[in-house]
Amino acid sequence: MNTINTWLEPAFKTFVSYVQQQRLPHALIVTGQHGIGKSALAKTIVQSVLCRDRNASGIACGRCDSCHQLQVGTQPDFMDIQPEEAGKEIGIDQIRKMCADLSLTSHSGGYKVAHIHPADAMSANAANSLLKTLEEPTDNTFVLLETADVSRLPVTVKSRCQQLVCVAPDWDQSIQW
Repeated sequence: MNTINTWLEPAFKTFVSYVQQQRLPHALIVTGQHGIGKSALAKTIVQSVLCRDRNASGIACGRCDSCHQLQVGTQPDFMDIQPEEAGKEIGIDQIRKMCADLSLTSHSGGYKVAHIHPADAMSANAANSLLKTLEEPTDNTFVLLETADVSRLPVTVKSRCQQLVCVAPDWDQSIQW
């Protein structure tokens, strides 16, 4: 089970409310400054979506087959999309393959999840290729985009996603951490 910093709890609670109301969006953007823990939050969200036995607070159990597969990197319903080389763009071929994989049936009967990070590293063509999946997602599909600069994402992508804004910790939280 992943843990998140206290200053990210409001964002996670918003996500949990989506789950509890059975209104999980098909696409979610996690955004906030560099270095505040967005990646840990994203991992916690991914594990929660894929977990077969999460608790009432939305926290993944860390023990089920799905959690174990995610922990060891063999989860067939999870796609981790990032630049193939540091400093490069996420290319159109990566997004096309991801979209094709998302259109398939889940191995476990649950969600298929793609985590795109940093989402602002997508080329313009890659972002445009993502639009059809965002507009017409297949059942039980969840796309998580993570970025420190949401303004670099095309408006067409942003308008099709819910946003979780992660705020930097205040002074007391920073000192405590």
